[in-house]
Amino acid sequence: MKISDELKRRIKQLELEQERQQKDLVELEQLRDLASIEELERELSAIDSAFPHKPTATTPVESIDLSLEHLAVEAGGNVLKAHELIHDIDLSLEKLGAEKAKGAVGSGYVVCLVFNASAPSEWSEESGGGWRGKGLGSRYPHQQDAEAVLLSLKQKWPDYPIKILRS
Repeated sequence: MKISDELKRRIKQLELEQERQQKDLVELEQLRDLASIEELERELSAIDSAFPHKPTATTPVESIDLSLEHLAVEAGGNVLKAHELIHDIDLSLEKLGAEKAKGAVGSGYVVCLVFNASAPSEWSEESGGGWRGKGLGSRYPHQQDAEAVLLSLKQKWPDYPIKILRS
């Protein structure tokens, strides 16, 4: 009976240690998220200081006249030129956003930290890099790209269970 009691005590100690380590991992992920937020705040303050003069609206929004006649006057009386002014919209930012959203949802390869096999953390290149929850990591279209990231992460954390998963 003594062996059984000793085994129960050891199992209980292992379970407590596992719970403590799981809490530490959660806290570490929260600290990394906090560090990313602080880094973004520093970048934003640097941008704000680089552009001290913020443009202010001199005309209330209600008084802006976007009629074709007004634009024609602004365009030198040419109604066709005024029409071009209205339709000369650069959609490149919208297109980039659509491509990014499409890439995030699409299939590919993801570099995962597999401490918990049922909920692995995913590596994200955004905000200087960091581990994110399921579905929030960077997707790599080619396995070679994911393997390159895996190698660099293995150099940083050689003892971590880092793997490439297909998404």
